[in-house]
Amino acid sequence: MPLAIATTSVALEETPIRLARNVARPATVAVEPPMVAATSRGRLILGWLEDAGLLLLLVLAFPVVILIVGTPVALVVRLLLEIGRRLW
Repeated sequence: MPLAIATTSVALEETPIRLARNVARPATVAVEPPMVAATSRGRLILGWLEDAGLLLLLVLAFPVVILIVGTPVALVVRLLLEIGRRLW
């Protein structure tokens, strides 16, 4: 025996938001981008250039990292040495 559930809402046959069906839509024009076909040799050269650029970036960034890490360490060691000299 199915149970009947009383509700106060009534199912609407139409949606509250009506879709505009008869509105003229702007014409869309499909524009294809120009074909840029890279050959396998071109991709290989681009890959080499990218690798060389990253290697150059690493080579230039390495001394900067050493300075950023090493400078505070050197200053703390020098401070401790000065404190030690004054105490002895």
